[in-house]
Amino acid sequence: MKRSSIFVYLFFLLSTTAIAQSKEEKLDEIMKAYHNYNMFDGAVLVAENGRVIYKAAFGLANREWNIPNATDTKFMIGSVSKPITAMLMLIQVQKGLISLDKTIADYLPQFTGKPAAKVTIKQLLSHTSGMPNYDITKDFFPRISRQYYSREDYIKLYMDSALAFEPGTRYHYSSWGYFTLGYIMEKVTGKSYSQLMKEDIFDKIGMSSSGSYFHTQVVEKRATGYDYSFGGYTSSDFRDQSNTMGTGDIYSTVEDMFKFHLAISNNTLLNKELTEQMLTPTLKKPWWYGYGWFNKYYKYTDTDSVASNFHLGMTEGFISFIIRIPSTNSLIVILCNSSPTDFFGITGNLAKVLYNKPVRMKEPVHKAIEKLINEQGAIKAVEAFKRMKADSSHYYIDWISMNFLADQLLTLKRYEEARIISENNAAEFHNKDLVMVTMGNIYLALNRKEDAITHYKKALAINPDYEEAKNRLKELEGNKK
Repeated sequence: MKRSSIFVYLFFLLSTTAIAQSKEEKLDEIMKAYHNYNMFDGAVLVAENGRVIYKAAFGLANREWNIPNATDTKFMIGSVSKPITAMLMLIQVQKGLISLDKTIADYLPQFTGKPAAKVTIKQLLSHTSGMPNYDITKDFFPRISRQYYSREDYIKLYMDSALAFEPGTRYHYSSWGYFTLGYIMEKVTGKSYSQLMKEDIFDKIGMSSSGSYFHTQVVEKRATGYDYSFGGYTSSDFRDQSNTMGTGDIYSTVEDMFKFHLAISNNTLLNKELTEQMLTPTLKKPWWYGYGWFNKYYKYTDTDSVASNFHLGMTEGFISFIIRIPSTNSLIVILCNSSPTDFFGITGNLAKVLYNKPVRMKEPVHKAIEKLINEQGAIKAVEAFKRMKADSSHYYIDWISMNFLADQLLTLKRYEEARIISENNAAEFHNKDLVMVTMGNIYLALNRKEDAITHYKKALAINPDYEEAKNRLKELEGNKK
């Protein structure tokens, strides 16, 4: 069946049988539609009132051997590891081994006299430390990310870095901050992060299909990660997991993530007081981040939203998203082994089903644009974008996916096509810092340095803390002197 026929069929099915369908059937139709658009390969689980109402798997766990995904397939979960790391740290706090108000230097003497010495455990957990993220290092990918580091050598990469602001005053996402949390737990307990995680969380709540991954391990039923690229798939880049400890090195299954959700709801691992602290924003705007969770209202229609805890995870070839809805003890989790995907679009439509809202699947514009770029060129693709944008009853636009198309073209060194698509993105999504940085990077590849500077400045006008934009701007303006 052709894609256009699939779309018409699914649209008709979702529209005409909505009343008769159960929630499970509606959820399944949604996920089949996303899979048929090459937007989801992986496993999904939806729970309501503390029980699973839907779980399924789609696509292939390994494309070389044509092995399908299953609901017990193990996926790398990227930064969805951070809520688990936060839970592990709070368990150590509950044991009395670590204090939220003590500093990095209290536990790691080598930080004494360093910029981050006075940063507290609480500030590391809430991303209010001011510590930079790894993206300040220009060649982090692929050079540093592919190398093995001992714990001591890895912290040397960032322990002398200046703080972006006074700790506790602002929010800035920092994977280095979470690596530091993992290292502190190792030093305090005398156990490895993976061993401590297994003993204090996984074994206690039966997360038998989860673990802290290192690339030399053989892990039964672990999926391979792939990147979707212009009509096909490529194997993901290598990442040495020694530099993702505490930040993104965990593999898990949708069923194990459900067990983790229940452990939070039932206070199985953590007392009510610390659980409340974990799920309460430290600073409200802009991200409402507590300890390891974004805690804000999740908007699933133009007019409906619900209080939630959520986190996104992205790592080489994998993307994951988990959202908890405490008021109904509900959970939506997607674990995907083909990147990228429209995680907000998928989970938003699944949430609509939970709240009995109508779901009308629309054709994703970026998939149509991708095909047109290859068949007719970027100029024709942009012309078609304008027409599809006007037809909002049949098409929907995901700005992240549109930006990814431009970034892919840049990676493939198809610079003129990248420019045309990215210039359209910059006009359409002028309030998105990531779009402006991508535009700047493309202009830089074309040696249009003044245009690159302009767009890095636009990114910083939107988000003054965007490290990549600041670093690129510093380099360009420094070279002009």
